[in-house]
Amino acid sequence: METSITFKSGNDDLSANLGIPYKGAPCVIMSHGMEGNKDGEKWLALASRLYKTGFAYMRFNYRGCGTDNEINHIIFENTSLTSRIQDYRCAVSFINSTAVDNNRLAVIGSSFGGTVLIAAYQKGIKAMVTLATPCRFHIPSNDMYLISKGEKFFELPSGRRLKEKFFSDINNYDFGSAVEKINCPLLVIHGDKDKMVSQEDARFIYNKAKVPKKLELIRGGNHGFDEPKHLELMIELVMDWLKRYL
Repeated sequence: METSITFKSGNDDLSANLGIPYKGAPCVIMSHGMEGNKDGEKWLALASRLYKTGFAYMRFNYRGCGTDNEINHIIFENTSLTSRIQDYRCAVSFINSTAVDNNRLAVIGSSFGGTVLIAAYQKGIKAMVTLATPCRFHIPSNDMYLISKGEKFFELPSGRRLKEKFFSDINNYDFGSAVEKINCPLLVIHGDKDKMVSQEDARFIYNKAKVPKKLELIRGGNHGFDEPKHLELMIELVMDWLKRYL
């Protein structure tokens, strides 16, 4: 049975869904991508599979994600890697207060959600999975920014915007060193037809990671693993990894 809950990150309430099949179940926290949300198709499918297999799960929305209103867009514009790390760590703290086995905790992140997991890694995580995760970021040139009310914004293909500080913030992180510090089994999954994030990012993460580790390239898979056969294969790979290490 799934429960809708909220938890605090700073002064903000973050919405989440929690499924615990039995007291003391191992648990998986899901970290969605830049413009995604906890209710994406792959998260719902993965949550269902986890619960049926006996794993607890938590899927949550980062600040500025999950609803489509003016306040949401304003919050999204202030997104940074640092702010999402704070949200993620608050999610971990919350899950540790529930009836799951907090000594058997895994995390899975998609796209920028995987970047968050890498940058925020902390002891206590027993297994990690990254999906289509970028770790090499290009800082936009001045002519790529929009100017609005004296502030610089970078416009995403969707039309949503990020403030210039997003890039100055992310430039403070060394992702090679961050991956090297991960001290748990790491599964890296990437679609070989991903047009948003290069396979080379997946290879970079894999090459920097400690063993045990595994790189899986899904043939024909796009950034979101949108084809049913690619989604199913991704879930099977994830479940095999979790059964082995969690």
